[in-house]
Amino acid sequence: MNAAFPTPGADETQRLLSPEELEAALRDIGARRYHNLHPFHRLLHDGKLSKDQVRAWALNRYYYQAMIPVKDAALLARLPDASLRRIWRQRIVDHDGDHEGDGGIERWLKLAEGVGFARDYVLSTKGILSATRFSVDAYVHFVSERSLLEAIASSLTEMFSPTIISERVAGMLKNYDFITKETLAYFDKRLTQAPRDADFALDYVKRHATTPELQRAAMGALTFKCTVLWTQLDALYFAYVAPGMIPPDAWQPGEGLVQETAPVRAPGGAVKLVAGDVPRLPRGVRMRFDQARDKHVLLAPERTFDLDDNAVAVLSLVDGQRSVTRIAEQLAETYAADAKVIETDILVMLNDLAEKRVLER
Repeated sequence: MNAAFPTPGADETQRLLSPEELEAALRDIGARRYHNLHPFHRLLHDGKLSKDQVRAWALNRYYYQAMIPVKDAALLARLPDASLRRIWRQRIVDHDGDHEGDGGIERWLKLAEGVGFARDYVLSTKGILSATRFSVDAYVHFVSERSLLEAIASSLTEMFSPTIISERVAGMLKNYDFITKETLAYFDKRLTQAPRDADFALDYVKRHATTPELQRAAMGALTFKCTVLWTQLDALYFAYVAPGMIPPDAWQPGEGLVQETAPVRAPGGAVKLVAGDVPRLPRGVRMRFDQARDKHVLLAPERTFDLDDNAVAVLSLVDGQRSVTRIAEQLAETYAADAKVIETDILVMLNDLAEKRVLER
């Protein structure tokens, strides 16, 4: 699984690349070595992982997220120019937030909680794979100890992150019924933050990598960062996918989770739906338009239910993929209404159908 990531050759006779050629060379590194190509990510995005395997990813990725502002603070302390410090410190604010409950780290904790973890367990980092810890710590040391050019160039993986974020969000929402839009809220802001950060870093590298040796150093730094990201996924794959050899000090499925409460049941015995549930029509139940009666109906074995326009609008979005919250949000966008009000209303309707055994979660 480990990929060979050699540092670009150290031939002193290598010619100086133009800024455009240097950018193309940096982008080529990402095209070949960025971790969106890793088999673990393909499994994650395509819905091929179990819930516990997704949990392992969320838990280990937390350590990387938590150390990003530590890395950025180390780099910030080395910047000699106040204007550069003002720009770079925004990265720390993005992750740490301006106040309690704000920032990217907080949103990642929400993601971890969304897949079942207790917050205190995630914060403790007790279950982190040793390889994850070693890789991330190596990145922090690299940024602290290498040249400013190399430290800034190592952040250029941000050039490639919007693509992987789009793939991840779309794939996970489509393929995992325990993932909601709220769970993945971390990625919303990264879609604008990452390009902003990448533009600054790329401009800095193109202006300061003024010799062939400095250009090779910048490319080597980006290669190293790709290795850091790839190695973390190697460790996850080995421990939780194949051969499935979890180290004795790493998280074991079942540890650190919030105890799940028994589902609430309606008076008729059916499970009562809540906002995060993903409703679906049971086998043998379908909605269709009755041309003879000029109206939509819900067909079930030996039963038929007439549907009004509101029910049709809701059931048109019941596809076994969207949660009740997502259905309400889409209806709110369509009808310019309050999503929370719609959510409350449709829960009443959906639970009524669930009691009639023509809807399930």
